Amino acid sequence: MPQVRLLAPWTDSKGDPQASGAVINVSDEEARDLNNRGLASLLEDEQKLEEQELTSAVYDARLQRESAPGAAPTEAPKPAEEPPPP
Repeated sequence: MPQVRLLAPWTDSKGDPQASGAVINVSDEEARDLNNRGLASLLEDEQKLEEQELTSAVYDARLQRESAPGAAPTEAPKPAEEPPPP
């Protein structure tokens, strides 16, 4: 049975009300239905997103440094000044 986090109040098949934010076990069908209607998020999906954020945070930090190799310059290079004509 998958676990879901309710994003809105919901009443289960037994008639028991469930509060928004509650983590509950539901059947596969109910999990798909609630997720498709935007009423719940699957905890499995939330955990995968958290893991991705942890691994990508270091990579993102490197790309945001100004001194990183391959970083784009913050200012356009100034053209060399030509000497005035004689």
